[in-house]
Amino acid sequence: MSSIGNSLRHHAALRPDHVAFIEGERRVTYRELDLLASGCARGLAEKGVGPGTRVAIVLPNSIEWVIAYQAILRAGAVPVPLNPLLADVEIEAILQDCEPAALFTRRSRGAANARWLVLDLEAEAADLLSSSAESSMPLPPCSPTDTAVILYSSGSTGRPKGVELTHYNLLWNAQAFAVDLLRLTPADRGYGVLPFSHVFGHTCLLTTFLYAGASVSLSPRFSPEETLRAIDRDRVTIFMGVPTMYWTLAKTEIPPGLDLSCWRACVSGGQALPEDVHARFEERFSVPISEGYGMTEASPSVCGARLFDARRKPGSAGQPYWGVRLRIVDEEGRDVPTGERGEILISSPGLAKGYFRRPDLTAATFRDGWLHSGDIGMLDEDGFLYVVDRKKEVIISGGYNVYPREIEEVAHRIDGVLEVAAIGEADERLGEKIVAYVVPEPGRKLLPEELIEKWSASLARYKVPREVRLLHSLPRNATGKVDRLRLRAMSQTFGKQT
Repeated sequence: MSSIGNSLRHHAALRPDHVAFIEGERRVTYRELDLLASGCARGLAEKGVGPGTRVAIVLPNSIEWVIAYQAILRAGAVPVPLNPLLADVEIEAILQDCEPAALFTRRSRGAANARWLVLDLEAEAADLLSSSAESSMPLPPCSPTDTAVILYSSGSTGRPKGVELTHYNLLWNAQAFAVDLLRLTPADRGYGVLPFSHVFGHTCLLTTFLYAGASVSLSPRFSPEETLRAIDRDRVTIFMGVPTMYWTLAKTEIPPGLDLSCWRACVSGGQALPEDVHARFEERFSVPISEGYGMTEASPSVCGARLFDARRKPGSAGQPYWGVRLRIVDEEGRDVPTGERGEILISSPGLAKGYFRRPDLTAATFRDGWLHSGDIGMLDEDGFLYVVDRKKEVIISGGYNVYPREIEEVAHRIDGVLEVAAIGEADERLGEKIVAYVVPEPGRKLLPEELIEKWSASLARYKVPREVRLLHSLPRNATGKVDRLRLRAMSQTFGKQT
């Protein structure tokens, strides 16, 4: 088996003039991208970058990002994509951990210092791409189990964790998404706003669309109006996003004159998509959303709600992809009956090689061929997975287990609520009391006591938040997920709002 980078070379030979990426007014074909990556790889080799080395990328989504990534693969090195929204101290911690031979970034970046060979495709284009017009550079031989990429957690908690995904992991995931879920053809066009440094954007979007020989319209950041304009302008067929993007799009006024008829499917991931938001979005745009379940350690896809000729169940993450097996177990590791909750264990062709230089953590997480996810879920009689919450985010209040998602689902059905996150806060009597952070819709006024009353009408008393705190926005980490750690830190100093 060849490198995952062979997708580019294959389509450069098969359909050389087909557009691979769009960035504003720029277009790059598969053939052009292949030559640019080859030239850049030769430049890397001249600087001593080759097999056995790692190269970090700290750039927003762009054609330069793709050139750098493909060039690293072509040089036989391992890409380490990092989100440019991370703080300099977070990036520095990851660089210390992975010890790259080089770093693609912009020289204004504070993390770029003399300890790393700093490469800037904008400033050094003539040097790095000087051989781009010569010929396509062959990919070095590799094994299916060789590390293809290292993807890091955001580093917001303790020591960063680098997940090593193999060429086989990525190839398996790409075919699952391209064939089983989306039925992609080269005529399809994705919208590349998910950061390629995160496994959702990296594997499900970038790797999958290259595998299918399709095109991607790139955007460095999410704007609801620009997203809708890009779908019209670039004839985007597939949108992938995190739930907050769907919340925003469902409420955004559609600019007049747009033709969105090309848009045929969406995928939601990163965290649970509230059922009300899901229904409201599909009703407004008549475009189906596939909600799935995955994690970086599974490369990431585990389950997905099939979009075509298949049954979907509201609130479910769908059924497993080919080759995936699931178990739901109790605290003792015993399988629980169908319909009961427990920890989700995963066996899959997508299971990561392990954590970079962390054999202890690898052994604790991957045991007896099963990935211990740390997520709570249940399987129904048809094999549909329902993800309840993160195991570590369960609130234990008065001896009862309370899952934040249950509270948040109810809140999204309350008129005037834009976003919500529930956490547990230390309480002398209850152990933990439930605190809900709520973001009102612009121009709307919400009263905490009225929200509590609405929760009380839909939830058992022990699940109802004891306190509601109103915010202008929820804190999020670099991948767009709600940062519950920061919420817990805020809760220590947050005064009660009335």
